[in-house]
Amino acid sequence: MKNTIETHSYLIGFLLLFTLASGSAYAEKVTVKKVKGNQAIIETKTPLEEGQSYELVSESVSQDVDYKSNVFISRGNSLTIGGQFDFLKANQFQSNTFSLHGRYGWNFSSIEVGVIADATSTDVGAGATTTILAGGYLDYNLVPNRDPKKVIYGPFVLLGMGSTSYPSGTAGGSSTTLNGNLGAFVSYFIGTTSTALRGEVYGVYQQVNTTALQSTVVGAGLRGLLVFYF
Repeated sequence: MKNTIETHSYLIGFLLLFTLASGSAYAEKVTVKKVKGNQAIIETKTPLEEGQSYELVSESVSQDVDYKSNVFISRGNSLTIGGQFDFLKANQFQSNTFSLHGRYGWNFSSIEVGVIADATSTDVGAGATTTILAGGYLDYNLVPNRDPKKVIYGPFVLLGMGSTSYPSGTAGGSSTTLNGNLGAFVSYFIGTTSTALRGEVYGVYQQVNTTALQSTVVGAGLRGLLVFYF
């Protein structure tokens, strides 16, 4: 009887060790390379056959996930600051101007909309000409703007209205200005942060109305912006 009990004890111990060893042997980690809906591309050291079904042990997988480092970063709202350079040309003048530019936006993945504020000061030797604009913008994202996408690009449109103040002693004194931009942008997210560098190239259309006349200004521009998403 004693020998039988010992034999059974050895057998149970062997089975337990075999089970643990088998579990360790098949505790293979997989790396998810790409996800689209319910389908995913994974990378593993274990040979897999196409069309075959494999069972993942949920407990083992969940224990290996660092949720703090893998949570998605929110990109619901944005705050943008930066500068722009415009080359403008009309019938009687040509101007190169630099201005400060700010935005606040709401991101809906495929599109982003928001408000803008723009301040421009130009000095051509006879005093400073200052233009203050406010308006809105719309981005159409050809790449959905959501974490973990690092490069976002697409077309955008911007419209601003405001006033221009001229140096004292010049004709007109002040005017109303309508400014429209149509162009393309590229945003690159820095590392794993929600901060992006954004570059824009665009066409410029302006209407400047004074008490004496109305002028149409066309040209092209470049912007360099820093965007903070939160």
